[in-house]
Amino acid sequence: MEKLVKCIDVNGEIAVPASKSIAQRAIIAAMLAEESTYLCDVSLCDDTKRAIDVAKTWGAEVREMGADYLIIPGAGGKREGVLTLFCGESGLLTRMIVPVAALLDREVVIMGSGSVLKRPMQMLVSPLRELGVNIRTCAGGLPITLCGPLRGGECRLDGSISSQIITGFLMALPLAERDSILYVENLKSKPYIDMTLSVLEAFGIEIEREGYRCFKIRGRQAYHSCIFPVEGDWSGASCFLVAGALAGKVKITNLNINSTQADRQILEVLRQVGAEVLVEPGEKWDSVTVSHKELRPFECEATDSPDLFPALVALASGCTGTSRIRGAHRLVYKESNRIESLQEEFAKMGIRIEVDDDTMLVTGGVIKGGEVSSRNDHRVAMALATAALRSSAPVIIAEAEVVSKSYPTFWSDFLKL
Repeated sequence: MEKLVKCIDVNGEIAVPASKSIAQRAIIAAMLAEESTYLCDVSLCDDTKRAIDVAKTWGAEVREMGADYLIIPGAGGKREGVLTLFCGESGLLTRMIVPVAALLDREVVIMGSGSVLKRPMQMLVSPLRELGVNIRTCAGGLPITLCGPLRGGECRLDGSISSQIITGFLMALPLAERDSILYVENLKSKPYIDMTLSVLEAFGIEIEREGYRCFKIRGRQAYHSCIFPVEGDWSGASCFLVAGALAGKVKITNLNINSTQADRQILEVLRQVGAEVLVEPGEKWDSVTVSHKELRPFECEATDSPDLFPALVALASGCTGTSRIRGAHRLVYKESNRIESLQEEFAKMGIRIEVDDDTMLVTGGVIKGGEVSSRNDHRVAMALATAALRSSAPVIIAEAEVVSKSYPTFWSDFLKL
C-alpha cells in the first residue's frame, strides 16, 4: 500500500492508542495470574494480537469486551506434548516469553516471523542453562526449543543489546521454586525495566533491587488478579507531537505525563528546540498540545529510547542547523537497520544524515517530494509521513501498511489533522 503526503498545516486532536509495550507485559502477567484479570483500554495492534494469541495457546481464555479484555488463566501449561508459541514479529514478546516458557516441565518451541528471525537470541542461552533449563537456538536465533522447569538461583545477564531479556527473567523468576539473584551488566533502556517493575507491582509481585545491577527475587510468589488500565503510547504519540512542532498545532490525549515509558523524553526535546508545549492534567489521563515555532537544532541522548529515533530525525529535519542524536548503535536490530533506513530514505527527501561513531547528525533543510519506502518498518513509515508535512512536493510512501504493527489507525488519525 502507498500513501501520498502533501505539505499542509496541521490542526487537530487525537486520542493516542494504548501502549503496546505495557499491554504485552500485562497480557503475559494476566496469563500467569491465579485468577481473572481485567485489562482496560487495550488497542489491538499486530504485536498486542500476538501476545493475546500466546496467552490463548498457553491455555488462558480471553474475552473481548469492547476496548477491555477479561483474561481467565488456564491450565495450558499442564497439557502434554510440545507447546508451540508463535510471537509474530514482536521482539519484546519473543524475548519476554522465552524465560516464562522455561517455567514449564515440557518441551516448548518459540517461533516468530519477519525481522524477529534476524534478532539475536543467543544471550538467553547461558543464563537459562545456569538455572536448569535445556535450551537450544537455531544459529543464535529463532526457533528456540527449550524444556524446564526454571529452578531459580543466581545468574548474570548482559543488557547491552536489549533490556527485553531482563524483562522476561523478571517476569518468570518470581514463579520459580527457588529464590533468585539476577546480576545485570551493561543495561540499556532502563526505563523499560521501570515499566516492567511497575506492571509486576500491579500484579502483586515483589522484587528488591540495587539500582539496575542486582535484582533479588523471591521464588514461589503468585501473580494476583487486578483491574489494569493501559495508558496511551508515547511512542505512537511522538510523531504526532513532532507534527505539531513542524507544521501547526496538535493535541494528543490519553497520555500519562508521569509515565515510565522511555519515549516520554520527546517532551524535553520539543521544549529544547523551541516548540510551544502545553501539558494539561486530566482526571484519568493527561493531554499534551504542541504548536509550531521557529525550531533550533538540538542535542539528545537517546540510548535509552531507541524507538524515538525516527521521530527525532523527523523533528531534526525541520530545525535550522545540525542536530545530534546519541545512541545510534541501538538501531541495528530493529524491524529494519534503522541507521541505514533513516539515512537512505531521508536522503531521498533531501535531508543529510551522517553517523559519527555513536552519534547521528541530522542537518535540517527543505524536504523535497518523491518516492520513499518504509523499509517494512512501522516507525520509519511514521517518521517519513511526519517530515513530509513540510515537503515542497508530494511524498509517496511505499509499504505504508506496516504501521499496523504498533498503530493500525495511524493513517486515519493522520488524516484528522
